[in-house]
Amino acid sequence: MPEPDAIPALIDRIVAGACISSRAERDDLRRELLTHFEEAATSPESVAYAIRRFGDEAMVIDSLRRVYRWEYLALYLAKVVASVMASFAAALLIVAAFNLRLELQTEVWRLAPGFSRGAGLALAVTFGLIAAWEIVRRPFSPRRAIVAVAAYAVVCGLMQLLVANRVRSFVIATGFVVLGYVCSRLPSRSLGWLLTFVAFAVAEYGVHAVLSVTFPPSRALRAGALMVAVWASTVFILRYADAAFTQLFDAAPR
Repeated sequence: MPEPDAIPALIDRIVAGACISSRAERDDLRRELLTHFEEAATSPESVAYAIRRFGDEAMVIDSLRRVYRWEYLALYLAKVVASVMASFAAALLIVAAFNLRLELQTEVWRLAPGFSRGAGLALAVTFGLIAAWEIVRRPFSPRRAIVAVAAYAVVCGLMQLLVANRVRSFVIATGFVVLGYVCSRLPSRSLGWLLTFVAFAVAEYGVHAVLSVTFPPSRALRAGALMVAVWASTVFILRYADAAFTQLFDAAPR
């Protein structure tokens, strides 16, 4: 015999699973379902029969998701675009702050000569992190993963066409993303951030050594701190964007 609240619980699961962003439409769906069950379950003994007759819960949710899929996809795309823009803006501000110099003779603030190279790598790492975030986020979706990988590959190709050797920045950025992801999987958050900083600093030093560019350890540590700041700001923005997106589909009755 089903519990007395079996029907309200079923309705809540269906409304939540339908992924409807409009509160008014969620309320309409909830009222329609409630009316249906009130008419079908006229007595406590008929509740189980009404639920069985209603159909498979998963199939109903899947059908409703298909009805609202374009609205969902449009909002999801808007979330991703907003995340990219906000993350890029934050990364550029961080790189600019790290490269801001005061010329004592003229008392004028200027950006260091390495700003453009640092900004390019920071943006590449940021975009790579966003792609990885979409690939590994739960629940895992092969379709979403393929789209994220394809978007990353397309951007790499376009940058190579527009700027010579720019694809090298994305190859390096991919290495940074892999290092950061591995360090983030550690159970201790503080240890993970410390190892991320060390890994980024060592990677900066190693990359410049391979390219035969003079890069003392002190600059490698500074560059590692810069990349950790960019990484942290991007993760914060992505988490905030995901939380805001989830709240759009909050199916709890108001």
